[in-house]
Amino acid sequence: MDNNANYKILKIYLSSTDKVNCVLLYEIIAKKAKEFGLEGATAHRAMMGFGPSTRLRSTRYFELVEKFPVVMEMIDEGPKIDAFAKSIRPVLENQPKGCLMVAHGLDVLFKKEGTKS
Repeated sequence: MDNNANYKILKIYLSSTDKVNCVLLYEIIAKKAKEFGLEGATAHRAMMGFGPSTRLRSTRYFELVEKFPVVMEMIDEGPKIDAFAKSIRPVLENQPKGCLMVAHGLDVLFKKEGTKS
């Protein structure tokens, strides 16, 4: 990441049960982000959420519910995020369930790289 670059954050909202050929969708997105050379990707399990076609889900009832919202986040230079979003879109379009992908610009205020392991 260049400190003077035009950064974007890409967020993809999906479900913990979304799969492609028996592989979890958020795992596929993270692996594709790594292969694409993005700086990083994080999958967050949401505590509560809903989409236009689903009912409200909460981890409060985790014992009873295996399905919960997941938010994927990736930050990198704008053109790289745009290219990755374009490359991942066909995977999302082929999902039978709903999902949402958004991107917006941001300012990176601090970044410290760790040692590679």
